Amino acid sequence: MQPDEEMTDALAEKIFSGTVGGALNTPLVWKQKNAPRSAHKPVHVEAWAPLKIDLSCRLELRMRIGLDVVWEYSLLVLHPADKTCLRRLDVRGTHLDRDTGENYLNRTHKHRWSRTRGNRDVYAPNDIRHAPEPILGATCESMDEEYDRVVRDFIAECKMTVGGSYVWVPPTIPVTQPTFDGLEDYP
Repeated sequence: MQPDEEMTDALAEKIFSGTVGGALNTPLVWKQKNAPRSAHKPVHVEAWAPLKIDLSCRLELRMRIGLDVVWEYSLLVLHPADKTCLRRLDVRGTHLDRDTGENYLNRTHKHRWSRTRGNRDVYAPNDIRHAPEPILGATCESMDEEYDRVVRDFIAECKMTVGGSYVWVPPTIPVTQPTFDGLEDYP
């Protein structure tokens, strides 16, 4: 592997130090991730955008929204060369911290990566502007303003900037295909 293709604690610290020019400069590109009628996995959409950084390594911003519960979603900074998730924000997510025993039940929390602990460093943030409680009856459309604000807050927490070419692009919602139950006898 090339030097910046394998993530190290020193490289991660340098990335999030605010000194290497990290920036989100392009809109997110959305795609559907699961089939609409998959019994064991809910449909979700995922977005991707490259993060510009003044190092030889590549970074990506990813966002994942489950369409069954649109108010619970995740953002992460990924180092694709070795598939390391360096930072992850789970908005209103559920997680049991096995180290401390703290239960994050529908609570916003962040994961910070290190070589020795992986993503087990979990903490509750105070720098993400959102309603802390689940939002009943929410739709992707009604969440658009929050999604954009949280993307910007997450990028700022990572000590990166949002560039002028970034604009919020709403998720592309998959269209449910009609079923043909009862029509199997027709040629």
